[in-house]
Amino acid sequence: MRKTYLVVALFGLIAIVGNHLTSPSSGRAVSPEDFAGACAPCGAPCPSKK
Repeated sequence: MRKTYLVVALFGLIAIVGNHLTSPSSGRAVSPEDFAGACAPCGAPCPSKK
C-alpha cells in the first residue's frame, strides 16, 4: 500500500513539474524601471498625483 502512495505522489509531482516546464512564459522579465513613479510594487500610481 505504501508503494502505491509513493507511485501516485511521484506521478503527481512529475505531472506538475512537466506542466510547469512546458507552459509558455509570460513574455519578458519585469524590471524595476517599469515601475518608475509608482508608489506600490504592483505599479499603481500615487494617490497624490491624481
